[in-house]
Amino acid sequence: MTYFYYIASDIELTTEIYKEHELYFERSNERIKGFDFPIQLEIDNGINTKEEVDILFEYIHKKAENHKKCTFQVAKLVNSNRVPFKVLEKKQVHLHKLKSSEELFLPEGHLLTIKKVPVVY
Repeated sequence: MTYFYYIASDIELTTEIYKEHELYFERSNERIKGFDFPIQLEIDNGINTKEEVDILFEYIHKKAENHKKCTFQVAKLVNSNRVPFKVLEKKQVHLHKLKSSEELFLPEGHLLTIKKVPVVY
């Protein structure tokens, strides 16, 4: 089976290539029930290593840094010709509470909504 990570957001996301780890953020026009925002990117073959999930973690932080508020949705879905993509479970977290890249290792069918909100200390 081939897994895909899909990334949706309420801000513009850009495609990028990280050749040293062979992680490719590619443009996607996929429409999948369960997402609240347009899907913009896909990562073919999903995320399988610590290095790859570190890149995704860094990518999300980098894209969010110039925005006071924004939202990302990340899902791990299995590619099957027989069954349509399906979100089985949703979870939400604030960006400032994501402490480890490993929190982005998702089980199959899970969608994680990551919200950046202004934080007052």
